[in-house]
Amino acid sequence: MKLQRVFGNTYFIKGGTNTGVYLFENKNALLIDPGLSGLRPKNMINMFENEKIIPKYIVNTHEHEDHVGACHQIKNAYPEIAIFASDEAKLFIERPELFSDFILGGKHNKFLTEKLFHRNTEKISVDAIICEGKLQKNGVDFEVINLKGHTSGSIGILTSDGVLFAGDLLIGEETLSKYDFLFLQDVEEYLKSLDIVKSLDFNYIVLAHGKKVLDKNDTILLIEKHKQAVHKYLCQIIENLKVPMNVDTLLKKIIKENELTYNYKEYYFFRTSLVSFISYLADLDKINYKLEDSDLLYYTKIK
Repeated sequence: MKLQRVFGNTYFIKGGTNTGVYLFENKNALLIDPGLSGLRPKNMINMFENEKIIPKYIVNTHEHEDHVGACHQIKNAYPEIAIFASDEAKLFIERPELFSDFILGGKHNKFLTEKLFHRNTEKISVDAIICEGKLQKNGVDFEVINLKGHTSGSIGILTSDGVLFAGDLLIGEETLSKYDFLFLQDVEEYLKSLDIVKSLDFNYIVLAHGKKVLDKNDTILLIEKHKQAVHKYLCQIIENLKVPMNVDTLLKKIIKENELTYNYKEYYFFRTSLVSFISYLADLDKINYKLEDSDLLYYTKIK
């Protein structure tokens, strides 16, 4: 394990979730998305000790376990470290069971919990809420950017070196080609966030789930591919709902038509995304619903 330099004082550590590292001149560090708990954060801590690096801050781009799960291990190793997140993310980070409740639409169960959470029972506490705008730490300015859509409280962090960490707003092209039914809580906000990134002044982006650091031109191309994925599923939903059907029947069709692989967790992730797509189309007045034969059916509006 080693620090990979992006530019200037901005680095990242490769992993299932890439972790951002901004290294201050005094060898203090700001971390972005430490990842899952377990062996990897132990190795990260060993690396920091060997390099005489002292993590002082953690910024979480959003609340998902594969981004925040290691916070408690790093906090145990560095008790003075301050953990930051958005207001919306803080709630779910500190009470992860609420995310399971949200995904299921009711109280969580063991089937989902055992798939979602890998940390031990130690609680993660967020020390301070950060909002859009300037964040100054150790005399260095960072920019916090609202990038809602994947979750309601997703943020990005732009370092003074012009390096953007955008959480799960974008995934690598190779991953996108295989898993293009994205987890989205709000489709409208997601599309807005893609445009926000296009308008930002940055040089490089580090994807949380991607093998390559991208420059802005490559990022813009990747953004267009994400937009295409969203519009692909919007079109499929509109087409399928020419025949009225309920959410789960529609989801079955989406899974079959796209040969999506899934387990218990992923089924409910897909379902959450599908409901978000339906809500977006409803807001655009593209679909309607009816109650029929003890069922709730959505259908495409014919104009």
